Amino acid sequence: MGLGSWLRKAFGGRQPSEKMVPYFDVEAGRIVRIPASELRPGAIQVKLEGSEEVVWALAEQLKQGELKHPEFDEGIRKYIRQVQDAFAEQHPLSFEEWEEGFRRDANPAREIAIWSHAAEIYKGFASGEPSAERRKDVYRCIVTCLGSSPDSVWHILRPEVLSRAEAEQVVNRFFSKTS
Repeated sequence: MGLGSWLRKAFGGRQPSEKMVPYFDVEAGRIVRIPASELRPGAIQVKLEGSEEVVWALAEQLKQGELKHPEFDEGIRKYIRQVQDAFAEQHPLSFEEWEEGFRRDANPAREIAIWSHAAEIYKGFASGEPSAERRKDVYRCIVTCLGSSPDSVWHILRPEVLSRAEAEQVVNRFFSKTS
C-alpha cells in the first residue's frame, strides 16, 4: 500500500486531484459538491430553476414539472411516434405519456429533436442485434448521453455487456464524433 493510499485510509481523505462535481441533494434541498467517482448510473445533468449552474441529480428523485404546452399537431406527433416505436422495448411508455413528457419541457421542439436523434442511433446499433442484453446496454449508453455532457458521460456510464470500445462507438455517434 502506497503512502497516499495509507493516508486516505487512515484519515478518510480523498485525492486532491479528484474532480468534484455539483450534485443536487434532494433531501437537503441544496447543491453540494461530491467526487465525480461517487456519481452512479441514473444520474443526469440538469439546470434547476433559479440556478445558473448545471448540476447532477438522480432522475427518479426529481419531480415532473407542470404541462407547459398544448397537445402537438400531427406533424410533431409523427416524431413522437418514431421515438416511442424505437424505444418501445426499453422504455415502454404509451404515446400519451411520451407526448405529455414533451409538453412539460421548456423547449419541446429541442427535446423531441434530441430524442429523435437518440432513436436513430438506437435503431442503428440495436436493429438486428439478437441479444436483449446488448440492446439494453446500447439503450443505457444513449440514455446516459441524453442526461450528460460529452466530457462527463464516462463518470456514470458503466456498460454491462458491451465492451468499452463498443460503448464508445455509441457515445461518439450520439455526440457526432467519428469513430
